[in-house]
Amino acid sequence: MGANHGGPENLSMYAKTSLYPMLAWLFLVQTALADDCSGPSDDCVVIGRWNFSVSLGAGVRTNPLVNGRDIPLVVVPQFSYYGDRFFINDFDLGFTFAESDANAFNLVASPGYDRVYFYRSDLQNIFVSGFPGSPNTENTGSVPFPPRARHITYLAGPEWTFKYAGVSGQLDVLHEITGQNGGNEIRAALGIPLIVPRGSLSANVGITWKSAEIVNYYYGAPNIYDAGSALEPFFKLGYTLPLAGKWRFNAFVEYERLGNAIANSPIVAEHQVETAFVGAIYAF
Repeated sequence: MGANHGGPENLSMYAKTSLYPMLAWLFLVQTALADDCSGPSDDCVVIGRWNFSVSLGAGVRTNPLVNGRDIPLVVVPQFSYYGDRFFINDFDLGFTFAESDANAFNLVASPGYDRVYFYRSDLQNIFVSGFPGSPNTENTGSVPFPPRARHITYLAGPEWTFKYAGVSGQLDVLHEITGQNGGNEIRAALGIPLIVPRGSLSANVGITWKSAEIVNYYYGAPNIYDAGSALEPFFKLGYTLPLAGKWRFNAFVEYERLGNAIANSPIVAEHQVETAFVGAIYAF
């Protein structure tokens, strides 16, 4: 998640970007492929400077809720900052407290993700779709599921990132710190470079474990549905290609399998979330 400053890279003005930012460990992230950061690229950013970009294109993320509206991906703003130790990636925050050539240990904080399905106005949707719109209400047809608010939550905890034989990995162990559900979450991912000629084709595979407290906060209701913990694997295939100037082509497809405890909720209609996007990224 943070910049990789270990070894010789610590003497460079560039930092390696992360495999799996927590906002989207699912969406617009690019796998860190380069062994060295000698200049700004998809994988490396300048240390000590704010970075802003916007993706323009066509895409969609499906919404698994009953009567939930799919989320369009058209205009996708992003921002980040990587210092010597402190970093920001959209709404994710972190601090690197130990690192080496192949490993980094961070403390990170990230917003809870599942709220995006219930509120189109959630900021994570604005920084994915660009169209906040109106809330997704709990219109569950004949299911007597009482409507209630899902507040913005944040999770925090330690993170380990590593690189071995060209493969990047990440493991986050997080606890909800905003007093809404007190749940825990474990996120793990691997980034595998497939083709790296002029452009880059990469695959991301990972899994997320959510405790019963988190699952019930979003998908449960007292005396109606009491959920357990959920395990959610995902796979992503992405391709980027430098274009003229500050433009680059970007395309990806992603599949996430929802855990049974989520998919069995009366307010969930689908067992998976699918995402696809084709467009161009402009870096300011």
